[in-house]
Amino acid sequence: MSSYNNLNASVMLPSDHERRQIFYWLKQASSYTAWNRIYSFYRAWCNAAENCRRLASKVGVENSTRVSESHYLRILHGFAHCEEAILRLKRGEKRVFKYDANGEFAMANQPLSHWVNYLMRIDWGEHPPIDEGNTPGWTVFHNTLTELTDAWGECAPDVLESPNLDDAAYTVYGIWLQQNLPTRHFPRFLPEIPDPKEPISVATGKPVPHSGIWEPVEARKPQLLSLFRRSETVNGPLAITGCMNYLHGDSIAPKATLETKDDNPEVNTIWRLLWRDNRYEDGTVPNEEKNYIFLKPDTPTWLDQKKAIDISDPLIWAETGQPAPKSGKWLAEHDLRISIMMEAGAPLPMHEGRPTRWLFAKA
Repeated sequence: MSSYNNLNASVMLPSDHERRQIFYWLKQASSYTAWNRIYSFYRAWCNAAENCRRLASKVGVENSTRVSESHYLRILHGFAHCEEAILRLKRGEKRVFKYDANGEFAMANQPLSHWVNYLMRIDWGEHPPIDEGNTPGWTVFHNTLTELTDAWGECAPDVLESPNLDDAAYTVYGIWLQQNLPTRHFPRFLPEIPDPKEPISVATGKPVPHSGIWEPVEARKPQLLSLFRRSETVNGPLAITGCMNYLHGDSIAPKATLETKDDNPEVNTIWRLLWRDNRYEDGTVPNEEKNYIFLKPDTPTWLDQKKAIDISDPLIWAETGQPAPKSGKWLAEHDLRISIMMEAGAPLPMHEGRPTRWLFAKA
């Protein structure tokens, strides 16, 4: 295994100003404001997929269009997971960023990842091209997909947990970050990085006690560790040895990814907690988020410019036994191929003998 002591070249480290920029960016990329914005792009894509199905039916090509019914249902399902993630994040739940049963954003990414890979294979010539001729509504579908991909890609890599849980930390300071930090928007006066009064640290391979921003440091471990302790207290001067990252509570602390002149070693380290992410737990969104500016498109092309997109206009859900809030088509959450027609006020049924949650589609 690599270690800091074995490195043959100097590790690139951020300046004090760059550290403040990275800290600010990690807070921004993991914020409710960032992901509610991504949600609006997802909603635009979902609307575009529905429009493709409607136009295909109108001209009688619903069975040959390249945006099939199953495609639409997968996108709708992914959108439902994205909305659930936003609702939970606004209540202060950070587990939505993880790659496990709580990872709503990971599940929302599945149809997005499918289409990105599909379009790549079209570019490689493995599938025939798609256009308005064979898929009515394709232009808007493709535009909204591109915008969602851009918005997602701006924040997700630094925040969402990797599906490979033994991967090293993603955010690394090196030439790429040096060149890209100046392209991002930061306030004129960047806040100082907090210095926690109660220092908490965790070693690579140990469970992370809190979601938040952690920084790799060179520190001596206590000689005696209790088997029941999940974190360590590190005292004394702490030399920074890499780039801070957003780590996830209850996940295993990763290796740190470093950059030298000619290598990108992944090393065991001690991560020091700089900032515990307890935002939104009190029901409020910090004022700082009003100043967040992102690099990607500001407004999805498919949305009515006069309508504000926010979680206040969510999908309509209801549980088995509850009265249907609206008349029309309802889809079973865990099997969107199953649909029923319900009148408003009628109790929603079981599905395959079990209670389920139903999603309102269109009348």
